[in-house]
Amino acid sequence: MKNIIYLLGLSLILSCGILKKDSNSYNGTWILQSKSGGFAGMTKKPEKETKIVIKKEKMFSYEDGTLIAESAFKVEKGKVIQSTEPQDIIVGNKLMKQSIAVSGDTLIIADQCYDCFTYFYLRKK
Repeated sequence: MKNIIYLLGLSLILSCGILKKDSNSYNGTWILQSKSGGFAGMTKKPEKETKIVIKKEKMFSYEDGTLIAESAFKVEKGKVIQSTEPQDIIVGNKLMKQSIAVSGDTLIIADQCYDCFTYFYLRKK
């Protein structure tokens, strides 16, 4: 039930056009604040400092300052489960399908499967 309410809220935000659509707005350093979802619809805070750095068409993932993954990607409009309107999605050969959006200083990355996770990152200043 929590997932349905969350997805409806996210869908409303996406459909109202509050989120930026400029792919340059994704560039920067982002610190994971929480992730929510899964079968139980739980929200969890990270146990380790987890951050991603997005530079042009590359995404670098770090845990406690150690690089754990590097992926090339691009952003395209596509169908997402949170909205009936096409949204920005991350396309890359190493990444599962995910939507991506920015609202203020928050980066939202959502796995595109039911009972998967949505990740909330805060822009590092």
